[in-house]
Amino acid sequence: MALETDRSLLGPEQPLDDEAEHDQRVRAHLAKLANARGLSVDEVLEALNATLSSGQPLITDPEHDGEACPGLPSSRKGGTVTQQRPADSVWGVTSVDYQGPPVAQRSPCAGTERCPWRRDAVLGAFPAEAFRLSAPTSYPDSDRRFGCHSSSAEAPRVCAGWLLRGASGNQQVLKLLEAGLIQLPTLPAGVELYEDYVEMAVANGVAEDDPTLAPIRRGRPQGVCGDNETLPAGDAAAGGKQDRRSGGAG
Repeated sequence: MALETDRSLLGPEQPLDDEAEHDQRVRAHLAKLANARGLSVDEVLEALNATLSSGQPLITDPEHDGEACPGLPSSRKGGTVTQQRPADSVWGVTSVDYQGPPVAQRSPCAGTERCPWRRDAVLGAFPAEAFRLSAPTSYPDSDRRFGCHSSSAEAPRVCAGWLLRGASGNQQVLKLLEAGLIQLPTLPAGVELYEDYVEMAVANGVAEDDPTLAPIRRGRPQGVCGDNETLPAGDAAAGGKQDRRSGGAG
């Protein structure tokens, strides 16, 4: 296949020590492209090969997500809403089912409506009930994912804060990370996150002894990253069910 020998996929000039190392770098780069556009690796391969066959130039910079790149779609088909649960008169938790590997936010959301996993996020911006409803995303052996509040059913994304602090029990996500099919988010300098789901939920109004948090307490620790729903969705190997907080619960 043409992509297997195309050095443009490797970025700056790098020596090819062996075939395995070459394949690993290509796979990692393809995963970045897929993650940036909400596509599966197979979809990216198909699009790039079609572009090569047509003689068009390849655009392989993952920072161009959302732009019209020749031969490379900007996003996957949206997910299907499977459940909507109100948390208050404005917010609710929406569950989304979609095909293909999940896409993660690159870092915990900043701005006026910050990721709830950030310690500098406004407490109470999302109702306590939303955190109760989404607690199962951090249960041991959960198959659900905590979705980014700034994403949508049309373009679902996994919450960066959850991946860094609340996803260690999700074996599907761990396998995707190991395979390079989802990228671990980065934590900007100076940004601190809650240690786990329990600490975040309690800070946002959930009672310490709330029964929805009990399975998490028994299964600590949670973080995928060792340092120190809106909401989520989740099956991992191919597609996923994801829960996300959404305005105007229905």
